[in-house]
Amino acid sequence: MLYKFGYALMWMTLRIFFRKVLIDGKERLSSSHPTIIIANHPGSFLDAMVLSVFFGRPLYFYVRGDIFAHPIIYKIFTGLHMIPIYSIDSGVESLGKNKRTFERGRELLRAGNVLLIFPEGFSRFSKELAPFKKGAARVALQTAFEDQFDKVLQIQTVSINYSYHGFRSILHVRIGDAMELDGYRDSYLSQPNHAIAALNRDMFELFEKNVIHVKQSERTPLLESLLQIAVDGESDADLYFKQSRKLCEKISAMNEENFKLEEERLLKYQDMLKQHKVSSNSIHANQPFYFFKIIFLVLATPLALIGFMLWHVIYFITKWIADYTVTREDFYTSVFCGVAGILGFIWWIMLSSFALFSDAVPVFFIAIFSPFIYMFSLYWMEMLGEILAFNRVRRLKLRDTPNYQKLLDAKAALN
Repeated sequence: MLYKFGYALMWMTLRIFFRKVLIDGKERLSSSHPTIIIANHPGSFLDAMVLSVFFGRPLYFYVRGDIFAHPIIYKIFTGLHMIPIYSIDSGVESLGKNKRTFERGRELLRAGNVLLIFPEGFSRFSKELAPFKKGAARVALQTAFEDQFDKVLQIQTVSINYSYHGFRSILHVRIGDAMELDGYRDSYLSQPNHAIAALNRDMFELFEKNVIHVKQSERTPLLESLLQIAVDGESDADLYFKQSRKLCEKISAMNEENFKLEEERLLKYQDMLKQHKVSSNSIHANQPFYFFKIIFLVLATPLALIGFMLWHVIYFITKWIADYTVTREDFYTSVFCGVAGILGFIWWIMLSSFALFSDAVPVFFIAIFSPFIYMFSLYWMEMLGEILAFNRVRRLKLRDTPNYQKLLDAKAALN
């Protein structure tokens, strides 16, 4: 029950938080087999929220055990399908609790559920992949070849990518290739540790092919900036992934000299965008449905203003809380979404209650559907920004052709 409530709450919150959600590869996902998901971990608790909402099947996932200390917190978190797992940082005595943690994972898989594991072990902004810890491989093989397990267990790779870590970014989730475990049976029954190491290695090799990553950690900022320029407007999830992977390979293969040159080109281009107050997406020869968009913006203005007046205060309060309380950068978006979900739900209840007692049916319906109206308001504001930026580009093209051409050349140099 608590998981379903959290699902509904975060579905709305994440739809507002992200400007665009691209899900790729749903056809690769089994709807019935017990599954271990192995995913990259770029956004702390947000990653589990995202997969719980957009994956398509309820899932359980491991979470750092030190946050389960209070009994009430333990009950809430376990109701949200979280399972505590302990590291050496929690103390050597805590590691003994992991025996129960891994057993709980095997119980869930034996019952046909989905278990999410982040095999890199910790959240990281870097798009360089870290070596896998062996927990996922151990749970998989112990489940598959002990206790007379009679189901097909698969390991499913999943890639999570945020265009940037902040409000109105683009989320891309790719359900990648999967692997089954029959080939490890004999090895595991005779040499368990050898089989676990072999599966861990094979999982990493499969994972590498299905995740957007760069081989050098220090090149992550450049890669993320270039991804925003190259694929920000792409709406096809599969094409988004392929273009992103191609850019990852390009950045990873650069020698230091070419990498520095690319950084300089990017800085030059970003300075030009700021100077002319335009966005990278606005630099096009034409804008599809330009006049229809203007008419739509004018007609939709009253509805957009209602959404902003009713809900944008929650954004400012949430941002203030996140700015004031978060000390680790990789926790920021998780805290932002969690606080926004809770405050948003309270605010929605207050608006709906007020509207109900006002005895005005139109007001009540506006209050009930106000989160969707606010979502519309954000799209309205972004469309307005897009039109204004495009108009600046047009003026630049007509009045200052040399600088317009420099802008085009600077963008082309990055592709």
